[in-house]
Amino acid sequence: MLSFLKKLLPPANDEFFTLFEDAADNCKKTAQLFYRITEEGVNSATLEEVRKLKHESSFIVRSLLRKLNKTFITPIDREDIQSLSNLLNKITRRIVKASFNLHIYQVKSSTPNLKSQVDILVKATDELVPIIQLIRNISKIKEATILNNRMKAIESEGDDIMNQAMAKLFSQPLLALEVMKYREIHKDIESALDLCYDVSNEVLNILLKHS
Repeated sequence: MLSFLKKLLPPANDEFFTLFEDAADNCKKTAQLFYRITEEGVNSATLEEVRKLKHESSFIVRSLLRKLNKTFITPIDREDIQSLSNLLNKITRRIVKASFNLHIYQVKSSTPNLKSQVDILVKATDELVPIIQLIRNISKIKEATILNNRMKAIESEGDDIMNQAMAKLFSQPLLALEVMKYREIHKDIESALDLCYDVSNEVLNILLKHS
């Protein structure tokens, strides 16, 4: 009886929101590690760090979904909880994929455009935690709008670098295989940047819905 009543009662907001913040922080750590890999190179130790961050992201998502399944009344809509958790997990997984591809493709050096794109990715993931924290207070629509505009500017800057990188790749006398390697890595980073903006939009929409 008590367990049933517990499901009916609104949970402490921290149960969901802290996990969201943990997921956003994990995205940030993964991007910072990827930046270090592009600067210093990839090795067995850094690959193990990447695996741990990937597993941590998966653990957070599973924890969120378990809490969702056990909770009758949620602080925000159930579909928003699931969508936001999936988006944050995808960001980490895209960065992890790019990290492993550097190793698998045996990319020995990072191009200036690749380094610039990763730098933008770090900036985007830096913004995720303060954006996610706004869900704790649904009245923070103005702040969410400002951060959303800032994230859009970062994402647009990333698009410009992506275009420059592609133009550079296809204008150089490189082997087709080399072009394909760098193109795949650039696309993973671009996808992660797009997902950061998707998270920002999702948070703003949640606040507007519940305000």
